[in-house]
Amino acid sequence: MKIIGDLFGQVMFFCYGLTDSYGLTIVLFTLLTKILLLPISILVQKNSIKMVKMYPELNRIKVKYFGNKDLASEEEYSLYKRENYHPMLDLIPVILQLVILMGVVDGIRKLNIPDTSFLGLDLSVIPIKNGGISIIIPILAAFSSWLMCFTQNKANVLQSEQSKANKIITLTLSVGLSLYLGLFVSGGIGFYWIVSNLVQHCLNISD
Repeated sequence: MKIIGDLFGQVMFFCYGLTDSYGLTIVLFTLLTKILLLPISILVQKNSIKMVKMYPELNRIKVKYFGNKDLASEEEYSLYKRENYHPMLDLIPVILQLVILMGVVDGIRKLNIPDTSFLGLDLSVIPIKNGGISIIIPILAAFSSWLMCFTQNKANVLQSEQSKANKIITLTLSVGLSLYLGLFVSGGIGFYWIVSNLVQHCLNISD
């Protein structure tokens, strides 16, 4: 993580040289990460479509081999292999996002610039400690997460097939994590999370 943090810090410093603004630096850095992850997002979306198309066949397998889990698993594996479906592929964006988030935390800490204000907010402070206007960061983080989940449930074919209960649980966890993140980390990291969610929301709409 130290290596990733050092790399992100250098990229952010380069972005700051282009924008001369702490907030715009984070916006530009977020856009760069989304562009780099776009091919993986497209690959995951295509993989999800394969799963939805396989649902009828998977249901037939479950009915045909009811009570024989081993044989049913073998048939499902054969189907996955034939359709070139990768069950673990959907986890890659989540893992990458967590790695990037941890790298951003370290990178922002190393981004030593004189002015950390943006749109009237000091993005270097921690909202839970400083309160005041900085408390708007966690509120916006939670809202942006809700907005992203809302459109993702419609755009992602697998998520759109989930039950209402699963969607509510996913939404609650995502909004809760965003609110916690926005409260207990510096405003710059919370701002990154807001921008990241809004960019993903726009990508979901474009899909």
